[in-house]
Amino acid sequence: MRENTIPKALSKYELTLLIPETINIEELIKASVLFSIEIEPKKLLSLLSLITTELTSYNYEKEIHVTHNKTKIHSDELKKCCGNNYKVYINFLLKSDVLATRSPFNPKAKGQSFGYGFSNSHAFRRLKITVLDYPKPINYDKSLDSYVKNYEKILYNLFDRTKFSIDFNLAEENLFNKYLEHFTFPLNSKDKSKWRRYSAYHGALKQLVMFLNGEHTFIRKTKQSERKPSGRFYSPLTFLSKITRSLLYYEGKKLQQLDVKNMFPYLLSQYLPKIAILDSQRVERLQNCPAFKAKYKLNAVPYKANQWLEQHLKERYGTLLLPKTILGVTNGRLVQQGSNKYFSLDKPKNLFQYSDSHFQQFNKKFYSNFLHNNSQTGNWNHNDWKSKRESKPQRYTSLNSYNQIKGLYGNSHLGTTYTETHKGSNVSGKVNPAPVDYSNYISTKALENIMNKEIFKFNTLTIEGFVYDYFITPFKSKIHIVEWALKYQSLFNTEYNHLYEQDRDLAKKLLISMLYAQNNHYRKEQEVFKSEFPILYDLIREKKKGNHKIITHELFDLEAEIIIDTVARDLIKKKIPTFTIHDCIAVQEENIEISKLKLKDVFISRFGNCPKIKLE
Repeated sequence: MRENTIPKALSKYELTLLIPETINIEELIKASVLFSIEIEPKKLLSLLSLITTELTSYNYEKEIHVTHNKTKIHSDELKKCCGNNYKVYINFLLKSDVLATRSPFNPKAKGQSFGYGFSNSHAFRRLKITVLDYPKPINYDKSLDSYVKNYEKILYNLFDRTKFSIDFNLAEENLFNKYLEHFTFPLNSKDKSKWRRYSAYHGALKQLVMFLNGEHTFIRKTKQSERKPSGRFYSPLTFLSKITRSLLYYEGKKLQQLDVKNMFPYLLSQYLPKIAILDSQRVERLQNCPAFKAKYKLNAVPYKANQWLEQHLKERYGTLLLPKTILGVTNGRLVQQGSNKYFSLDKPKNLFQYSDSHFQQFNKKFYSNFLHNNSQTGNWNHNDWKSKRESKPQRYTSLNSYNQIKGLYGNSHLGTTYTETHKGSNVSGKVNPAPVDYSNYISTKALENIMNKEIFKFNTLTIEGFVYDYFITPFKSKIHIVEWALKYQSLFNTEYNHLYEQDRDLAKKLLISMLYAQNNHYRKEQEVFKSEFPILYDLIREKKKGNHKIITHELFDLEAEIIIDTVARDLIKKKIPTFTIHDCIAVQEENIEISKLKLKDVFISRFGNCPKIKLE
């Protein structure tokens, strides 16, 4: 059976089992009959599957599967599987050299159990899935937390194990080829790289078996003292490997996954205006930030007559005017109009210009809500994202005001610290050629322009789907190639072959991890981000102080509100089976186009633009 053949769904009388391929099931059953008439073949195979699945566990903190040498199984679980005479089954498997010696336990330790593991002949080998028929229907109760049970019925009711189907032999083959194709068995447990890969393979098959058997768990947390959801919805699909998920059918129709590209950074770009406030502390930090100065070359600007300064900056930085095809403003919101993904925003015009620039006028409504020093506080809801006309933001005046320095340009909006000597300026011949000083300070008005530019650039990269690509080169220049390869192999459990797709996957992982993590983690990645977006770096870093998860939680709430509470619910109400996988949805092939249109409509109505949506 292969991909072009629709696999048959399991009936309610069938269960899947996971057993090491090295065990000859037929020979083992024949031997068990001779050992004891108490042993039932189906219970014997169920016990083998129980031990196989319990030998691997999921580390939620590190988000990885871990396979162990032995696993502790309580006697109550063994009784459910084999009955009260489970010791007969254990003794047979020990005598047959299928299981290793049962590890002892400390009778003084409450809840202590024996440890079970396979012998060297069967430990850490290739696995296979088999199906057993039972005389009675097999039903597992859904594991539901209180909120999900009461309020998410529309989502979990779709999960009927007799409606899902998959070619599980093909799934196992694909997993094996990805993780273990070139390995020789038995594996050496001291080889951490091989061990991680086997654990990924083993864990993925365990999740598939649990999924097919109907062992479903649903989780969605709620905010304290509120009957409102908080963050992501975890369903059996979210725990499946992408490899197995890509082979699933629902009601005999192939499930396809619609992925919103760059979802987390895209939502971050929409969130940044809420925290983009230029208070005195931020202005001071930026004025003294080497990365900010280097990015915008502030120390290379001669502080002379304004007319020559304007000409020098125009020659050096080009223009800040944005192409009209990039962005429009409709009802106070950004509307995508077919932008050019190759345009550069690195060179602002009139960096120190006081009067409102074309850029500010063009995006006045969009940016008005975050240029206030006294921004609104409170819950982040849909109304917060609607642009409104605001009063003109208050300006920050440097304590080292230029007006305090006698004899300098009273109408200038530059600061007054002069530290360097001018060399080779294009305007040097038009002023006194004597040594010239340079400004370390810029006006708050100029900072607003640059902050707007950074937010706009970051938002554009996410809309166009290039934000991870953008960081590949700077990340690789900061991280040695050997370290880069080791990071990839550790995170993805496959060999690094210098492929662009691998570089992008790793850049994505590092960028997202950096944004999730505490401020003192991922230092190299932070340095890169700071050099590219110094103001955004400061906004994010300050927001995460004291609680590094605050941005993540708010963005997960927004993501869930869009994907789960708006898109998925609306599609399900229209009789379109829809399954959520965090920032993605899975639908049957015939419903791809209508689902894609729904996603686009929600994003545009909410934010005025839409990230790229692709078929996985």
